[in-house]
Amino acid sequence: MPSIILTTVDGLEPQDALAICYRLTKPGSEFNLEVRRILDGNGSSDTPIALWNEDGALLGWACSHVWQNFQTLEMYTGERHRGRGIATALSATLVASGVVSQSDELAVFSPITADIARRLGVADVNLYEQRDGNWVLV
Repeated sequence: MPSIILTTVDGLEPQDALAICYRLTKPGSEFNLEVRRILDGNGSSDTPIALWNEDGALLGWACSHVWQNFQTLEMYTGERHRGRGIATALSATLVASGVVSQSDELAVFSPITADIARRLGVADVNLYEQRDGNWVLV
């Protein structure tokens, strides 16, 4: 039976932090580096994160930061588990808990995340992509 847990990056269980670092983020991404710093004992993070655990394994996460004065929505689901609604359920948890506000401008970094945010009632969604090392509005 799946469970959804809402915590912070500082509150991650070591096995979940390891799963995020090694299976559930792009190596070298900003979030990957944030979680690695916590694992290495080199900082702290109050970034809110929703986790989907099933059968003792972390299958996906969604979190929100403040980035360039925008709230963000970011998520990742393991490849074998995509298409099950995990990212949508985790994002809905962030909205329902007030972590992500439907009335704020939201920055996202993938078209799938933009679609999920809009389906959850976020009116002002800005999609960014990286070009030549810089994030630009699409």
